[in-house]
Amino acid sequence: MFKRSLVVAISAAAVLSAPWAAPAHADGALPLPLLPHVPFYFTDTADAANRPESLTAQGLKALDATYVYNGKTRTVADYLDRSSTRGFLVMKDNQILDERYFGGYSATSRFNSWSVGKSITSAALGIAVSEGRIASIDDPVTKYVPDLAKSGYNGVSIRNVLQMSSGTAYDETDYTNPTKGSTATTIRMVAGTSLTDQAKEIKRERPAGTKWNYDSVDTFVLGWVVSKATGKSLSDYVEDRIWKPAGMETSALIGKDYKGNAVGYCCYHATVRDFARFGLLYLRDGQAGGKQVLPAQWVKDSTHASAPHLQPHNLRPDKPESSENNYGYGYQWWLGDGDRGDYSAIGILGQFIYVSPKDGIVIVKNSEDLNSEVNMGEAIHAFRAIADAAAKR
Repeated sequence: MFKRSLVVAISAAAVLSAPWAAPAHADGALPLPLLPHVPFYFTDTADAANRPESLTAQGLKALDATYVYNGKTRTVADYLDRSSTRGFLVMKDNQILDERYFGGYSATSRFNSWSVGKSITSAALGIAVSEGRIASIDDPVTKYVPDLAKSGYNGVSIRNVLQMSSGTAYDETDYTNPTKGSTATTIRMVAGTSLTDQAKEIKRERPAGTKWNYDSVDTFVLGWVVSKATGKSLSDYVEDRIWKPAGMETSALIGKDYKGNAVGYCCYHATVRDFARFGLLYLRDGQAGGKQVLPAQWVKDSTHASAPHLQPHNLRPDKPESSENNYGYGYQWWLGDGDRGDYSAIGILGQFIYVSPKDGIVIVKNSEDLNSEVNMGEAIHAFRAIADAAAKR
């Protein structure tokens, strides 16, 4: 008990001493959490594969390209600098074309996924469906987690939760406010309130499936469903069904609360190359090492919008200028517009896994970006420019 209390106290101090509660700068910049890529919570370890998925790296070259955003011609090099990039990799199929690190980080550094991890949790749920552990994503989450029967999640389908359309009351629009959204959820977690207890407190605000509302507790609930349905912790299931089969080269650290519940909505700590391997898994329609790790249909369904309110440019009708409106939304993936078919896993402070099936390109960007909410909208334009340049090589 003393050991747990000590860790909780240290973790809480790490979060609360960070400038989460500081007011945003005039330009809307986010405060930077203390050591944003170092765990400030308990973790489990997902072991690496015995035979890592091979990535080749010959003739590396710093790629650059120009693009137009908001009426101005810009360069990718400038974007990487402005957005405080710490790790950057461009890959065509399994061939690394460009790999760079900044600010003292290296190829062996583990970066916090932040909300990129939502896409990993989604993949775990898709595998559980394919194994019959979850009968259908149209099942209510309460079929698998009856503890939520008195919460706003009662009767809400897994599909609606996957699409951030649970209808629950959760305000994740201001990360500088320590009393709201995932900032509050995470602070309460490291201070000792379990994520399961917090999920049970959530109330319903509107009918499910009618409005997109970014909600990190939705993703925690998905991980909870996976754990209940499979009889394994989410961390163990990710290790057994994703990390090892997809050929990850380095072990991952997976954040959890003091009761052992995996966070799910963030906090998968991995190398840039292993994040690239996760993108490659989707690029290859769920295959790795000659095996079908993730159902191809799940990859397709996850990366397409299936309702009008999830289409690109429709996510935030209440705030047309929002960077989120540059995207649509699938099953915990952000979707590009047009006929390119590209999509991204995106996390605060500028974490990205970008996949362009048309070009056969995967891009990973890990950052410490104080303006990530603003720069998120520009990212897809920069990545498309790099994809076009890389596809020609």
